[in-house]
Amino acid sequence: MGRLQEGERQHKERQVEGLLRGTWFGLRESEIAQELGWERRTVNNYLRDLEREGRAYKEGRCWLADE
Repeated sequence: MGRLQEGERQHKERQVEGLLRGTWFGLRESEIAQELGWERRTVNNYLRDLEREGRAYKEGRCWLADE
């Protein structure tokens, strides 16, 4: 896996967070991966980072943006 360019990680986090903010009922990792064209494991890594930062949370199998 290659290194990310400067600012790319933040951009990708914003992409994931933007998708979560665009839904009332949350999204599954697989739905986010399909929408962004990423591997599910990559999406999981970004979701876990957002969760640690208090910007997303998981409810059942769906992820939602934290307000």
